[in-house]
Amino acid sequence: MLPIETLGMNANQWHFLTAPEKYVDASTRTGRPLAPASTRRQFLTARDILARLNGSQGCETRRGILLADDVGLGKTTVAALVAWIVALAGGQRQVRILVPNDVMVRRWEEELLAHVVPLQKCAPLLDVQRRRVKARRVNKLSAGSIQIVKHSYAASDFNLTCDLLIVDEAHRAKGDGSAFSKALKRQKKYARRVLILTATPFSIQINELQGMLKLIGGDDASDAVASFSRALDDLYSGNTARIPEKVKVAERLTQKALAVVNALSGWVIRHGIDDLPREHQAFGGRDDWDIRVPEATSEEVELIIRMDRALRVAKDHGEASTGATNDPRFHVGWRHFDKVRERLKHQALRLVEPAKAIVERQLSAIRKLRRDVGVHSKMAAAVAAVKTTIKSGEKVILFCHHHATAQELTAHLNKELPRQTPPQSPGVTAWRQAWDEVLAPASEERHEDRLRATFIEWLCADLIRSQTWDWLSKRRPDANLAQGLRTTVGRHARRGATIAAAAKALFATLLQSKSSHAVLKKAHDDNDIGYLPGANGSSRVFGVCMPSDDEKKKEEEEEAFLFVHNQQPDTIISIFNSPFGPDVLVVTDKLSEGIDLHRYCRHLIHYELDPSPIRTVQRNGRLRRVKGWAAVTGKPNRFAYPAFRGTRDHQLVQIMKKRIDSFSLLLGGVQGILVDEVVGSEEEWRNEVIARAKARLSAAGRGLRAVCPGTIA
Repeated sequence: MLPIETLGMNANQWHFLTAPEKYVDASTRTGRPLAPASTRRQFLTARDILARLNGSQGCETRRGILLADDVGLGKTTVAALVAWIVALAGGQRQVRILVPNDVMVRRWEEELLAHVVPLQKCAPLLDVQRRRVKARRVNKLSAGSIQIVKHSYAASDFNLTCDLLIVDEAHRAKGDGSAFSKALKRQKKYARRVLILTATPFSIQINELQGMLKLIGGDDASDAVASFSRALDDLYSGNTARIPEKVKVAERLTQKALAVVNALSGWVIRHGIDDLPREHQAFGGRDDWDIRVPEATSEEVELIIRMDRALRVAKDHGEASTGATNDPRFHVGWRHFDKVRERLKHQALRLVEPAKAIVERQLSAIRKLRRDVGVHSKMAAAVAAVKTTIKSGEKVILFCHHHATAQELTAHLNKELPRQTPPQSPGVTAWRQAWDEVLAPASEERHEDRLRATFIEWLCADLIRSQTWDWLSKRRPDANLAQGLRTTVGRHARRGATIAAAAKALFATLLQSKSSHAVLKKAHDDNDIGYLPGANGSSRVFGVCMPSDDEKKKEEEEEAFLFVHNQQPDTIISIFNSPFGPDVLVVTDKLSEGIDLHRYCRHLIHYELDPSPIRTVQRNGRLRRVKGWAAVTGKPNRFAYPAFRGTRDHQLVQIMKKRIDSFSLLLGGVQGILVDEVVGSEEEWRNEVIARAKARLSAAGRGLRAVCPGTIA
């Protein structure tokens, strides 16, 4: 193998990474103070990466590194520090950063700029300037600059020539056939070094990790990965004759996993939250939230089977527009089921005998059964759990895979959750005066003052007044309403921001976001605070999902205030990250990556699962983050995986358990899934084999983070 050309960086210029305490102190003046324990680990990781990329401090020079830290551990912070240092240490270089979407572009820009002041104070040898960050398309990138663009930029005809290419959420390139994967394969030769960021370097098949290794030059580890992958495939092949050999199977799996860890140690760095005792408390604990769904009744199973039969017959006889037969949406709700039934009723008229008679007979039976089957059992169980949780003053997030499911779940929650009614006294005028006093404008800027008035009107809406009075009345009611807002902590927390401080922080956040600023302006211009979630009525739920075309009219008439469909839902995210507004948020996987939802929430329900464990891990990472609500309240994050037993939905949860167990066996740091009922002795056997292998690996003290000699703290 040809030697790798040096980057020629001056290691003395990143010596500040040995003094994290000084950097933490400098960060307190930026409005974004850093946590000491996390900063120490992040600095050590950044030094490790730089030493490997540069061939410094006794490390072998690497063309690339895969940073696979658990979700929430600050991979972006580590990579931002690496980007600044590579761009400016020992001369000026070019750094390009590829991210999935516009939201992530903004987040990366904020992250890089947040380091400007601390770096200027702690790393005077680096010429750190805000102007060096280019959050846009730049064909000719000047030396000493850092460009942030979306993944799609890699597919352009332009060659991404640079000294360091950082690829965030790189699991999107796991499939060899994806456009992004092909683009990276072409572009990697134009980058002298590559840093890949992903908490989930493989999803369904472990051999997907091999594609990541090729991007960073770690091809030598591929054989060990392939061997371990074959061992897992063999484990799940279903040969029950091997059940007595589970001890031997577990030992063989353990040895192959150890071989993979050794092969990856020079290329992959990973920390798991549970492996970091000093930081663990800042993330809060985690707990299984057992939401029991009754087993499907014979009528519910019959409905699904009859619909499957009717759709298959229609499709076999030329009705190509019937869609999926055993659609997963049929197992988690009835709205989509009923829509398909209505569509099929019209399609049956075009069929010829005997297919027409068969389909119509099935539809007739389905119609009678649907009269007897009410609310979907899984939806009823989830709503009951949510109702109990919000009664205790908590917020809840529910993740769905399909928009139709998210819409039905949102509408049903809106119908079933108890409303909050505002007190008759104090009246709206008193609230408006109190908020006007508390949120006195920091400047005389007329435009901002108009938006402040609109924000205050939102704070005086029925739902927000009800919430705020609930917090005030259960603490120490004060005749001076403004004083109560200044001294009472929201959401019944023992510590944290006061109601007034939380409102000020929310208003500042809304002003900083371009899209939220536009929402506030439109609300002011149209004299309609309904543009802000939580302003209409007293509904405690909000959905971030896209309705189908034929439901838009109904939604506009009956449910318009329950949903937001814009591509950048910054406003609802900011409000949910405050004590105010909707208590329940129903979302799709559009919000499963790059979004923080942890400030006032520690409950998450996986109502529908994406087939890939990547999404499951990412969803949980929206809550389990530093200084989240779990840490503030001293209570654990709770994750639920309700399964509709006796249907395909329950099987999907079991499949997800298998995939997450496989991931955790190799990389660790991933929470398993609680399945309330294991179907079949084969699954029990496999679960025990995995558990044994995990215990052996834990006893062996295996880990992917092999620190370079010169970076040991």
